[in-house]
Amino acid sequence: MAGRDQKKLLMLCYHYPPAVSGGVERSARFARHLSECGWTPVVLTTSRWGEGGGAGEEVVRVGELLRRTGAAAAPRPGSGAPGGTAGVSAPPGIRGPLIRFAEKWLLIPDKHVRWATMAFFPALGALLRGRAGAIFTTSPPASAHLLGLKLKGLTGKPWIMDLRDPWTLEPLAWYLRSGGARLSLEKRLERLCFRYADAIITSTPEAAGRYGEIYPAWARKVHAIPNGYDADEIEAARTSISRSDIVKDIGEKIFVMSHVGTFCRHTDVPACPSGLLEAIRNLAREGVVSPDTFRLILAGGMNPDTERLIAGYDLGGLVSMTGPVAHIEALRIMLRSDLLFLYDPNREARYYVHGKLYEYLASGRRILGVVPDGAARRLLESSGHAAAVTGDDEKEIRPVLAEVLSGRGGASARPGFDVTRYEGARLTSMLEGVLEKVYHG
Repeated sequence: MAGRDQKKLLMLCYHYPPAVSGGVERSARFARHLSECGWTPVVLTTSRWGEGGGAGEEVVRVGELLRRTGAAAAPRPGSGAPGGTAGVSAPPGIRGPLIRFAEKWLLIPDKHVRWATMAFFPALGALLRGRAGAIFTTSPPASAHLLGLKLKGLTGKPWIMDLRDPWTLEPLAWYLRSGGARLSLEKRLERLCFRYADAIITSTPEAAGRYGEIYPAWARKVHAIPNGYDADEIEAARTSISRSDIVKDIGEKIFVMSHVGTFCRHTDVPACPSGLLEAIRNLAREGVVSPDTFRLILAGGMNPDTERLIAGYDLGGLVSMTGPVAHIEALRIMLRSDLLFLYDPNREARYYVHGKLYEYLASGRRILGVVPDGAARRLLESSGHAAAVTGDDEKEIRPVLAEVLSGRGGASARPGFDVTRYEGARLTSMLEGVLEKVYHG
């Protein structure tokens, strides 16, 4: 709060503005609001994305060891994929297997250990010179936590590790999803970090509960702070829809349905909402929708194979694929939409919630969800905003979509559901509580 002594927090965040991805917003939101809670953030991130993008906080950028420079090394700005690219395949020929071997067995815990190596001395210097009194690391990538572990050991500063996605529960990386020796090694690293971290934060209560069962000796250190939204950002998008490059020229009589971000958290897996696309194609054949009355906007980074699959439905003016967009533009698209689409092709999603879902809920729009049982589905159903179906099946999706199009599929928040509990300032106050506990403890 104003007038309080400002304590300084070193935030080790690989994903940070001006990059635009699902991993950026949580850390940027914490940094924006920490100064209101008596903490000054010092963000250490990669220089890969370029300069700018912050909100006035101190940002230090470092390069990545052995990373090529130039256009070939630069990711597409605004990609929705963790790490900046959407479904980039390994190069053909012998390079592909060599790269996969290096990712699995040499770059441990992940390829971003090259950044963590370069960030070590700037981070250590900041702590030893008194520029920060506590450490915050966030993953993915998990290499940030190994950096935090080393800094904790050398300086004794309190350390909070933030798991935006569970580390070894429903892992993201292809080389962990198959289990085996590589996953066993990762679990040992995770256990080591849980042992020495002063606090562990997960983004869902389900993940916090499961980690408490796996590591009962350290369960008291585990806290759940969900992802969320910023009310100021929502309002800024609402008042600037007329400046949108994508939706400003769409007539009010056109029903807009949209999906923002990537379809699948595993960017190496092509994922296509075939049930929805088939439903739209059949409704078009029946004359229920046309380019004059309906538009599906798919905004965000997309696996190239997915783009080809969508193009194969030949939906013409019914579907617009925008490619990556800035966060404010994504919010404008949400607010212009009559129906938002949430899609997860995975069979299980027990421990994570898609970050965009909180902004979907804050927009007040209806949501058509095709998601497996788990944390995201429970949140979606508890909100009352949802028109949910159990699978990616045209026979299930088409009647629900037709009902919404006819105006009979309205949704309103259920009594007792308070979306403001996910507002950024409130969530940062939860982080402040954890910080104060470990800082003074």
